[in-house]
Amino acid sequence: MDTTGAVEVGGTPEASQAEVTIRRPRSVIAFAAWFAVGVGVAYLGFVIIERLRTVVLLVAFALLIGVTLDPLVQFLQRRGLARPVAAFLTWLAVVTLLTAPFFLAADAATSQLPSLIKQVPELIKNAEGHLGSLGAKLATSTSSSTSSLNPTKLLNYVLTSGALLFEGVTDVAVVAFLSLYFAIELPRMRDVAMKAIPMSRRARVGILVDDLLGQVGRYMLSTVLIALLCGAGTAIWAACWGIPYAVLLGALVSVLALVPVLGSTIGGIIVTLVSLTVSLPTAIATLAFYIGYRMAEDYLIQPRVMRYSVELPGVITVPSVILGGAILGIPGALFAVPVALGLRVLVREVIFPITDHS
Repeated sequence: MDTTGAVEVGGTPEASQAEVTIRRPRSVIAFAAWFAVGVGVAYLGFVIIERLRTVVLLVAFALLIGVTLDPLVQFLQRRGLARPVAAFLTWLAVVTLLTAPFFLAADAATSQLPSLIKQVPELIKNAEGHLGSLGAKLATSTSSSTSSLNPTKLLNYVLTSGALLFEGVTDVAVVAFLSLYFAIELPRMRDVAMKAIPMSRRARVGILVDDLLGQVGRYMLSTVLIALLCGAGTAIWAACWGIPYAVLLGALVSVLALVPVLGSTIGGIIVTLVSLTVSLPTAIATLAFYIGYRMAEDYLIQPRVMRYSVELPGVITVPSVILGGAILGIPGALFAVPVALGLRVLVREVIFPITDHS
């Protein structure tokens, strides 16, 4: 009786040992095939994520611009305009304001580009001459690299620059039109997102979201205003001191100044190096101008402009910008402060009340 049951279930040690010996190991070819499939799927996923990274960044830029325009759109709405009309007028005014310096700079660059190409060796020699012994060392180190430049390499550089320029213009156009869509549909997108929140918490979360969007929009508007002031000051200074391409340098500094803390400093270094082609005293005066302007921006301009937006301590801003730049480069530096504002709102409105009542 017991033996029959053992045979039916196959529970005897001899039977289990026989089954183990009958099983064959997995084929090496099958293992290699499955391993190759796994590696292929992982590589395909990496490629998709890498391609989507650019798309996600473009959409994030457009959304950030839409949030930045929202305070101005709401201002026009309170004056009686419909949301689409207010958004379009605001978007058109901002696009005109931001693209005007670039069109002026492009016109100046195209009209002066032939003379610039001819004067590049002379400008380099002037800059090296103004540096004294250091310039002589730089001249000996760069003479071999400049002598190796041939028409084939120059054509390759031109074609590569043209491809990058076309890609950049395409990305800018996509971001511009997406930002207009987000500026119009931002309230509807906010309402749709709120439906994913439970009804019991929807009102509280809505208040937090509105507070965050308002802070980010006011902060970004203040940053744009400060960047435009920095670019205008650069163009005026360069024109007064005879530094070449004043409008182009002003537009470049305006774009760089959008990056908090570090942008205007990098722009000042670039303009100082360009001013070295004029004379060494001009470069020293330009460096002193940017040091003074940076102090005025930190202690006079920025506090007065940020008074109407939001105050974020420098102990939070500087590490955020550095960390964002280290992770995602320039896009990370641009998104660092809005992300820090979001974390600040969450900590102030969610975490602190919980810890106070615990």
